Amino acid sequence: MALGVLGLAFALIIVVLARQRLLSLRYTIGWFFVAVTIGGAGALAGLARPLARDLGVRPLELLLGISLVILLLIAVQLSISASGQVEMIRDIAEASALADERLRRLEAERSEPTNARASRGRSRP
Repeated sequence: MALGVLGLAFALIIVVLARQRLLSLRYTIGWFFVAVTIGGAGALAGLARPLARDLGVRPLELLLGISLVILLLIAVQLSISASGQVEMIRDIAEASALADERLRRLEAERSEPTNARASRGRSRP
């Protein structure tokens, strides 16, 4: 019962964060899955006992192990997302640097003929 309430509370927090646009849809779905899993763990506790007995562990150890695996999967997924964002930021920074350099060259070419004409005009008596 307590896990069901905890899962429901966690799901409500995720919904609030998603509505405030603090979580993207991709992460909302992932965390909502975790909330449902927490809520369902209370209902599945009866199934955990025979499975834990077959595996030679206690039910709590089995649930903690499953939770650990889920959290590790989330950590790997977040690492993949962060790595992709770092790559995109690097590409954007390189493109911005190239655009700045091109703009400087164009401005230099545009001001150079004007400066050359002005200096030629001054050297004439």
